[in-house]
Amino acid sequence: MFGRRADDRPPLERALGAAASLKAGTWESVEALALLSVEAKGRPEAERLYASAVDTSARLSEGTWQSVRALAALARARRELAER
Repeated sequence: MFGRRADDRPPLERALGAAASLKAGTWESVEALALLSVEAKGRPEAERLYASAVDTSARLSEGTWQSVRALAALARARRELAER
């Protein structure tokens, strides 16, 4: 049978793969990158994901519920990545 085969990789691996092929540019991407950076804590990708979220957030306009949610996720990521 033809079609997509099942992706048996763990969810974090799948999320990292998906994030690598996407361009950040929305509040939703800031939130996703921040959450993903927390999940990737301890891996080399964590700091890069967090930095991408910070850079993207600096270019976006605030004042929407999406911005509040994304900035809260970014604050959480900063705190959790700083914890040992």
